[in-house]
Amino acid sequence: MEEGKSKPALAKNPSGSLRRVLRPPHGLHSSIDHLDKGRYLPCCCFACCAWSCLIMFLLIIAILFLGITYLAFLKSGMPKVNVRAFNITKLQVDDGSQKMNAVIGLGLIFSNKNDKLKLLYGPLDVDVTSEDVLLGKKKLGGFYQNPLNDTQLDMTMTLENADVDKYAAEDLISDIKAYEMVFDLYVGGHIGFQVGKLQMNNVPFLASCHQIKREDVDFGRKPECDVKLFAARPSTN
Repeated sequence: MEEGKSKPALAKNPSGSLRRVLRPPHGLHSSIDHLDKGRYLPCCCFACCAWSCLIMFLLIIAILFLGITYLAFLKSGMPKVNVRAFNITKLQVDDGSQKMNAVIGLGLIFSNKNDKLKLLYGPLDVDVTSEDVLLGKKKLGGFYQNPLNDTQLDMTMTLENADVDKYAAEDLISDIKAYEMVFDLYVGGHIGFQVGKLQMNNVPFLASCHQIKREDVDFGRKPECDVKLFAARPSTN
């Protein structure tokens, strides 16, 4: 008989007679046990991957929820900005050199409508344009507002020998004479929030007022600006 093959063994029956017992080849039991154990490995890996994906999904949902809550909190605490006054004290255009001199008076109202939040303003940049003509620029220092408080900001903006498009300036002067002037106002900077000892600073914001009729300001209607978080101010000449 060839080597490697198991030989049948003789065993006694209870009756005393002999019978042949076939034994499995050497190593067959260990191979079967190894295959049985291997069946459970893919199941364990699949369970680990499933739990990992579930945990990651829950973390992402939690982060999104916190982010949305944070933005909603900041948005609800933003101030209200109104235009209280607008006066053109001086407006001179040199057609030959296409230079302009202007003196503009502007009055704004910042209202903190929160009953618990204290608002902290960093330096603010103010731009006024009309008919694509820059009428004035101003940089204001920082200030703060207590809850349920209104702050009036009055400023004078002066331009000297500023470049101007001749035809745009002519359209602007024509609108002023016809009492049809409209202007755009941009106030940009950073704002902070304080509740007790908790404080958050350097949140960028932009208050933009588009197509404001000078007539509305003159009649005391105090047009309201649109205040947005993380908004960029358009470039001005």
